[in-house]
Amino acid sequence: MNIFGLNTNRLFRTDDFLMEKCEGNKRSLFHKEVGEIVYTRVKRSRSIRIALRPGKPVSVTLPCHTSYAEADKLVCEKIAWIKEELQKIREYERTRRHFSEEDIERFRTQANQLLPARVAALAARHGFSYSKISIKNIHSRWGSCSVQNNLNFSIYLMHLPDDLVDYVILHELCHTVHKNHGPKFWALLDAVTGGKARQQAVLMQKYSARIF
Repeated sequence: MNIFGLNTNRLFRTDDFLMEKCEGNKRSLFHKEVGEIVYTRVKRSRSIRIALRPGKPVSVTLPCHTSYAEADKLVCEKIAWIKEELQKIREYERTRRHFSEEDIERFRTQANQLLPARVAALAARHGFSYSKISIKNIHSRWGSCSVQNNLNFSIYLMHLPDDLVDYVILHELCHTVHKNHGPKFWALLDAVTGGKARQQAVLMQKYSARIF
């Protein structure tokens, strides 16, 4: 590992960017307000991209042929935006619902007891077929449907009202027919939810903001 003083990099003011370290194909800068910024060269990348995620350093990916100087320039140009977005993430984290280990185990038990039977019942009622069901401690989404029509559901569905649990199940069952969110998908989902697809989708966004 090599550590350099930032006086070797004229793009940065040394009072903002505190230090730099390089290891393998990764390079990190440390900003006094933003924190760690990690640069990674990615073979398939076509452009420089900045990504921000809760609990993670700022991520900058760049094509192998792109110089760090070019990536540095973009970071400097976007530093105000980065700080603004990080503040939004902190606010989100502050208001997000946090569950205890006991809550999580209860959700897991309930989900494994209730979801398989409910999925089977709704699939039979509306004429859907699927391959298998997996129930996991998923934080990023309520459910998903693979190309092979395997259904995945989050244990946090147990925190939702019953009608929204059914909505999520029906949403994923509709993906066994339509793999995208195009007009045909929404028409099918609207049909199986009694014309409430959009209304329930809005409600789901409110719950997502509180939990995920």
